[in-house]
Amino acid sequence: MSTTTPRVYCTYFDSGYLSRGLALISSLREHGDDSPVYVLALDDAAGLFLDQHAPENVFVLRIEELELVEPELLPLKTQRSRMEYYFTCTPLLIRYVMNQHSTPGSIAIYLDADLFFFDDPQLVISAMGNGSVGIIEHRYPDTVVPKLAKYGRFNVGWVGFKDDAAGRNVLDWYASKTLEWCSDIPEDGKYADQGYLDWFPDFKGVEILNSPGFNLAPWNTRRHKLKLTPVGSSDQNHSDSTLRVDGEPLVFFHFHGLRAVGSWFVSSQIIYKSQMNEILRKCVYQPYVNKLHSTDNEVFPYLPTTVIKKRGNGLHGALSRLRKNLVNVISIATQNALKPNN
Repeated sequence: MSTTTPRVYCTYFDSGYLSRGLALISSLREHGDDSPVYVLALDDAAGLFLDQHAPENVFVLRIEELELVEPELLPLKTQRSRMEYYFTCTPLLIRYVMNQHSTPGSIAIYLDADLFFFDDPQLVISAMGNGSVGIIEHRYPDTVVPKLAKYGRFNVGWVGFKDDAAGRNVLDWYASKTLEWCSDIPEDGKYADQGYLDWFPDFKGVEILNSPGFNLAPWNTRRHKLKLTPVGSSDQNHSDSTLRVDGEPLVFFHFHGLRAVGSWFVSSQIIYKSQMNEILRKCVYQPYVNKLHSTDNEVFPYLPTTVIKKRGNGLHGALSRLRKNLVNVISIATQNALKPNN
């Protein structure tokens, strides 16, 4: 790996996302990053599995541990939905691991559990330069901006904070804001833990990381060109990756909305009006789906058998499930879904 910056990662997930979280960690390791990873286990099944089978240098937390060091958090548990409560925790978790790591000048990075690295994670950190905070735009195509702008200019999937005065200043402000308000219904420019990132550029030391290879995702693939470049081709980043996004390395992809439906994995590409092309399917989605499938097989024997309850009640719930089933059918028919290669 290239010259590295000391860093510590954190993420959170429950047993339903366990295979994704493990795939994320595996992708970091496969690209030479053995930095500490702190996982906030959101249910007992995920916590118990990780207690016994966590990869090396992965540390497991329970929500109660975070509540002990953040006394303002626990009273909110009865006031917010489960997801809103978890969103509230994002900056608190980052601050917790920064304090645990306690290495001035290092970077504490939050990662969504459904990210997957295809190249050196140091490339993202290097893009911060001398900045103290790194954030990444959604890069919505113009055609979907009217519908999606309410979710914020920036995506919370990858957010990094340097352990210095400027980084802690932004992080402390961020923590205070999610404790104050963290609804998953957009309101006045705010949205959960994500909308607050729109205010970050007002602070000193915040860098917007502009590479199209950072956080490529279903909502922005349509505005970028993904291609294969033979190994050994000249590249200013000196990377050995063969996947390029507008000529730059694909460092990580955000598999937002990918769902297991029977033997299929259905993407959210068509929801964002972005047809999955051959390179995206074979070189991005297929390796990830294969990894999820193999990881699912490894963790399944350790997880309790549970009955998944239908979401939503009455007519609204029925219509929501109908729409989802329709998306499944269309995605499979239009090759926006795929099966793992056994």
